[in-house]
Amino acid sequence: MSRHLKWLWSLALVGLVLVIVGFSVRVPVTDWWLAREACGGALPSADLKTVQTGVRLGSERESFDKDLGQYHCVLKSDEDKVVVAVDAYPPGPARDEELRFAGTSYPPHAVLPGGLPGFEDGYSRVFLMPECPTGIKKPRGDDHRLLVSTWTYFAKSREEKAAMLRLAVRMTNVVTEKLGCGGEPLPEPRNGAVPDAGRFVPRADAKGTACDALATTRVPAEGRDGEVRIAIADGGIVGRCTLYAPKGDDGSDRRGRPLVELTAWRGDWGTDVREWGSGPDPLPMGAGTWKPALSEDRAWAVARCDGGNAGFTAHWGYDDRPGEERERDEREHPLTEAEKQARRVLLREYVAEFAKDQVRRGHCTGLELPEVP
Repeated sequence: MSRHLKWLWSLALVGLVLVIVGFSVRVPVTDWWLAREACGGALPSADLKTVQTGVRLGSERESFDKDLGQYHCVLKSDEDKVVVAVDAYPPGPARDEELRFAGTSYPPHAVLPGGLPGFEDGYSRVFLMPECPTGIKKPRGDDHRLLVSTWTYFAKSREEKAAMLRLAVRMTNVVTEKLGCGGEPLPEPRNGAVPDAGRFVPRADAKGTACDALATTRVPAEGRDGEVRIAIADGGIVGRCTLYAPKGDDGSDRRGRPLVELTAWRGDWGTDVREWGSGPDPLPMGAGTWKPALSEDRAWAVARCDGGNAGFTAHWGYDDRPGEERERDEREHPLTEAEKQARRVLLREYVAEFAKDQVRRGHCTGLELPEVP
């Protein structure tokens, strides 16, 4: 090889080394810069590092409109996947749409600890609804709860879930401060606290709990020896009690099918919230529509808790047959008037006992129950 070629080869090697070194330096610098700038620099570095789970960062975007009361930020990986996303909405159509979707996803997938006003849904999003009495320019009646959703795509382990919850609380407090909501910030979760998917207990053991109504009232025969899922937390925006048939009622060891659902809701959720088993009509949860209701599918009671609306519903468990099969069965074997009346009586009994207990626990007032059928 000539001296000239050797010189060119050496130059190429030096260039390659410089490219590699430059790339190896740029990646951590880019990560550091994006982590520092994302969401206005408000993301705690240790928690971000935990939920980042080793992926490289690629981009960040943030927007804030104080007049509209909206805040959005997102931090993505170099493969364009969300690492952290935060979205905040005041009362209004955009918030209603978010809550409508959250409502149909069967909340709460998990309740939050420490009296935090929110829940986690089945898509691993943390929803918090803090009061914002002085920061919303156009409140809807007496409804001045923000909705702040926080999503961390890579959070799976308990450690990551704990970091996700701390991030959610931190960013919610950032938003309320930006808007000038007033009041105390949400308390930081205790070390290691995570969203709780609830616990399953034998029906008899639900007595004295927030799901007492399923232990002390009449239930369908197949649920007498069943179990209850307790997913209600102090301060929660939505909580649920579910009565399941005994395990193995279908010949397997899996959990029996849900028979009865009791759900507590706080705050105005818009006018089009539906959930499985609650009947063909949406739950009456929008501003001006909170009033008792009763049908053979669902019973609804209302009260005032902490100055805001609270609703309590009882309905039958989700029938997991295909829709066409259910509809055909209902056409071929319609309920008699006597059967409809019996269902209404039971649902009213469930919601009355559940709502009375929830009102007592939450120091609520103005409980209104559906009329006796």
